[in-house]
Order: sequence, then structure tokens, then C-alpha cells
Amino acid sequence: MRNRVDIIRTCRRAALTAAAAAIVVLAAPLPHAHAGIWSNIKEIYDTPAKVEELQKQYSESVGRLEEQQRKLQEDYSRKQAELEQRQQELMRQNEAYQEQNGRLQERNAALEAELHQAAERSAAIKRGIAWTVLVLSSAFLGYIAAVRIWRYRAYRAQSRSGGGAAS
Repeated sequence: MRNRVDIIRTCRRAALTAAAAAIVVLAAPLPHAHAGIWSNIKEIYDTPAKVEELQKQYSESVGRLEEQQRKLQEDYSRKQAELEQRQQELMRQNEAYQEQNGRLQERNAALEAELHQAAERSAAIKRGIAWTVLVLSSAFLGYIAAVRIWRYRAYRAQSRSGGGAAS
């Protein structure tokens, strides 16, 4: 087991050493090619054309960048206007909802007042019916009691006078 661990460590070290060597070889500078005098002179005279080409590319890049900036600014302005319009619309909706909420609260208060009045009327009617029933039943019971009393007195008066029923 120990030999196997040593072999694995040795293989890893060898792989790391090979990778380091490859990096060093690839990073080493390449030898420069030596140009002749004629090539140097030709390169010097071609430099203004290259500068003009670079200047032209620079100008085109600046133009494209300015165009992109202008488009971005337009997009930003358009989005800002849309957001402001949306915000105003939401504010109008909010105000409309607040007005509607106020009207609904007033209507709710009016309905609650009507409900309270209806409950009071219903209670008053029930009280009136209860009193009427009480008075009528009291009158009826009074009448029945008065008739009983009258009949009892009439019976007693007849029994005293001797004309009563057979005993």
C-alpha cells in the first residue's frame, strides 16, 4: 500500500514538472527576424498611410460610439417618458379609487343608519304588538273575571232571596 502511494506521488511530481517545463518553453521569447534596410525604409514611408488608416478607423469608431450613445439616450428618454406616463396613469387611478372608496364609505354609513332605523322601527312595532296583546289579554281576562264575579253575585243574590235552584 505504501509503495502505491509513493508511486502516485512520483507520478504527480513528474506531471507537474513536465507542465512547468512546457509553460517555460512556450513563454520563452521567439528570435526576431532581422529586416533589411530596404524593409525599414519602406516601412517608414508606409507609416503615414497606416496612420491615416488608423485615424480613419478611430473616426469610424468614434462615430459608431456617438451613434450608440445617441440611440441609448433616445431609448432612455423614451423609457423615462413611458415611466412618467405610467406613473401619472397610476396616480389618476389611485385618485379615482380614493374617491370611489370615499363614496362607498358614505354609502356604507348611510346603509348602516338605515339598518339601525329599521331595527328601531322593528323593535318599536314588536313592543307595540306586545303591549297590544298584553292589554287585550288583560281586558279579556278582566272581562272573564267580571262575568264570573257577576254570575257568582247573581247566584248568591238568588240563593238568599230563595228563588235559587233546588238544593
